[in-house]
Amino acid sequence: MKWQRNEVRKEIINDQHRFKVIVAGRRWGKTHLAIMWLLSPQVTENETRWYIAPTYRQGKMIAWPVLRQLFRHHTEAKINESELSVTLTNGAEICIKGADNEDSLRGAGINKVILDEYAYFKPHVWEEIILPMLATSKGHAMFIGTPSGYNAMYDLYLKGQSDSDWKSWQFKTIEGGFVDDDEVRRIKSNMDGRLYRQEMEASFETTGNRAAYNFDREIHLKKAQDIATNKWWGMDQNVDYMTAVLACEYTDGTVHYFDEIRQSNSNTESMAKAMKAKYPQVNTIYPDPAGSARSTTSHRSDHAILRDYGYTVWAKKSHPSHIDRLNALNRKLVDANGDIGMTVDPKCKYLIKDLEQVQRDKKGGIDKSNIELTHALDACSYAIEYKWPITRRIGVSKAW
Repeated sequence: MKWQRNEVRKEIINDQHRFKVIVAGRRWGKTHLAIMWLLSPQVTENETRWYIAPTYRQGKMIAWPVLRQLFRHHTEAKINESELSVTLTNGAEICIKGADNEDSLRGAGINKVILDEYAYFKPHVWEEIILPMLATSKGHAMFIGTPSGYNAMYDLYLKGQSDSDWKSWQFKTIEGGFVDDDEVRRIKSNMDGRLYRQEMEASFETTGNRAAYNFDREIHLKKAQDIATNKWWGMDQNVDYMTAVLACEYTDGTVHYFDEIRQSNSNTESMAKAMKAKYPQVNTIYPDPAGSARSTTSHRSDHAILRDYGYTVWAKKSHPSHIDRLNALNRKLVDANGDIGMTVDPKCKYLIKDLEQVQRDKKGGIDKSNIELTHALDACSYAIEYKWPITRRIGVSKAW
């Protein structure tokens, strides 16, 4: 198997198509393959070769350590740490760039380029900036990445299946040889089905545009026969609308949301009083992380107010991204194995409305344009993401 994997990589590196597209699962080995391709064949006199990541910071973190290591003991190479570049004695230069600084991409021509995680590029970066820079040299480009819906990466993948100048490949994580079967199974249990297919099987997935795409009232709405003793609140803190949702957690880790409180033109103190009056024995809360510094009143932080009312406050130091919260929520609704981890009582009308109606924005986050929506979804997902975050670290078992 290892021999076969290396043969596939050699095939990609030696392939003569001018434009190549590699769609692969996480930890398949895309970065190492791309840099090997970037440096082959031998870098000739005065050539310019670039590795472009979605952001300069990503390029510095992911690609630069690999490139620097390769040239660390190379006597004919000058490594520039501040510019993330390697200059050879023949005048050739290999650079790490970020697509977030478009001005740094304009200028002289280039001979060879990698566009890493192209699904997160603005399409015009390739079409209007990079492609013209390859014209004089008739240079080559490689696009690598994991899918993110049906976007520009998908368009290029299709082009690689039909255009004579293009070729595309698609690989699952397990086919790379870096991650073993046990690790893949562990990851699968930590993701919902759509996210697993996208991240690990390199599948182009669509969710429509609904934020909680895994929610199905036929599956998730139920009256609990018994309410578990482990209860806690999730809370979104806004003046309009202040919203709290109440859940119980069973010993198997499943969660049932069974009540909610929503107040208009309110503040944290008013909500804390209402929660304590209705459920005096519930003392745990997962609120908006911003409440550690922000206040809906005047002088005390929201979290300090909640503590004054006897709550143990659990919140991250900073906001998790909308995408991370939605991924955690959808995984809790239905994971990649088809297991249901969350249910909702039919009387939670605001939470149900959010789960069914809140949409994603253009960046895949939560669309906040409708003031009537998102508050219960936020209250719910703050708790879910804190307690059951998506684990993005993937263990590596082998090298090639």
